[in-house]
Amino acid sequence: MAKKLNILENELGRELVLADEEGVDRDSRYRILRELEVGGRHYAVLGDPDREDDDAFLFRVNDLDGDWRLEHVEDDNEWDNVADALDEMLYFDE
Repeated sequence: MAKKLNILENELGRELVLADEEGVDRDSRYRILRELEVGGRHYAVLGDPDREDDDAFLFRVNDLDGDWRLEHVEDDNEWDNVADALDEMLYFDE
């Protein structure tokens, strides 16, 4: 079962800007929708603050000596495990 977190929100606020370190895309602004821990790893579900649709993006959160790094979850099994845990968490929250 997933554990609810709010580490990023407490430290950075409800909205954040992700910088494109590779210089491919522009920096993007996101709203933190949910944070959770699954299997000892921290994840964040982010949404576009300017849109009211249901699109959400899943990131793995890594703390590198107080510098937060968000990475796309590319492994299908990891993504499925986190999505299932999130579904269960949302079901029991309602």
